[in-house]
Amino acid sequence: MWRPCRIPSLAILAACALLAASGALAFDLQGHRGARGMAPENTLPAFAAALATGVSTLELDVGVTRDGVVVIHHDRRLNPDVARGPDGQWIAAPGPLLRSLDYAQLRRYDVGRLRPGSETAARYPEQKPADGARIPRLAELFALVKKAGNDTVRFNIETKISAAAPDETLAPAPFVRALLAEIRAAGVAARTTVQSFDWRTLQVVEHEAPGIATAYLTGRRRAGISQPKSVHAAGGRIWSPNYEELDSAELVEARALGLRVIPWTVNEPAFIERYLDLGVDGMISDYPERVRASLARRGLPLPPATPVDP
Repeated sequence: MWRPCRIPSLAILAACALLAASGALAFDLQGHRGARGMAPENTLPAFAAALATGVSTLELDVGVTRDGVVVIHHDRRLNPDVARGPDGQWIAAPGPLLRSLDYAQLRRYDVGRLRPGSETAARYPEQKPADGARIPRLAELFALVKKAGNDTVRFNIETKISAAAPDETLAPAPFVRALLAEIRAAGVAARTTVQSFDWRTLQVVEHEAPGIATAYLTGRRRAGISQPKSVHAAGGRIWSPNYEELDSAELVEARALGLRVIPWTVNEPAFIERYLDLGVDGMISDYPERVRASLARRGLPLPPATPVDP
């Protein structure tokens, strides 16, 4: 939940004001999984919706298939809330691992709408279905952006890998190398950030492709542990915390350590306004149009909209 500055001192209040002032310089508006609130997540229609809205960055998730294809999907397995099989029926849980399928097999699944009655469907009632949408290759997204004529939008790519499930994906090094090969082939290294909760993959990126930015994702705070200090100690420069776990004192601490702060996933207008007031460096949102509206009301620069047919 939101927590205000924990130390009600003039120093903290002044620092918050400085953060707010600095946030106007280069705000990074990221469309989460494309634009999850508007179109099926991590599909070409969702990325087209984000481009048509106008975002600074397309946020997405990747995995690697059995035959080595880098694909865009949030989970290590096919998600039963979004996936229908070749027979048109919703798949049962647990879905198959991406790693267990060749790309040709994966393409047989339709991920163009939410399962009726699911919790996910209840959370995103405004999402418009796109029946027939498939899990895209990362290369297809790069091609879509090129087709849109957008040579400035960035890509924030999350590696969906976990040390707690080592058998469900490639190991960190080969996973990252497959991803880097796609980024380099598309010529978008300068426009790419790789983010992860599994910081091992970020260390591989920093070692093998130091020109590509990395972002350190964090979730629930552990008692007595400073997340900004942990990110800084690991060599991070961008910290992406859960918005519910971020407070203004930690934001000040992060800024003192030289970290950029881009919380996820900020959807409600009240929280969008609060974090703009505090001067975060960007936001990851399922509803980029809501963030744009807040930026516009403040007279801040907006990313260009580049409509494209997916």
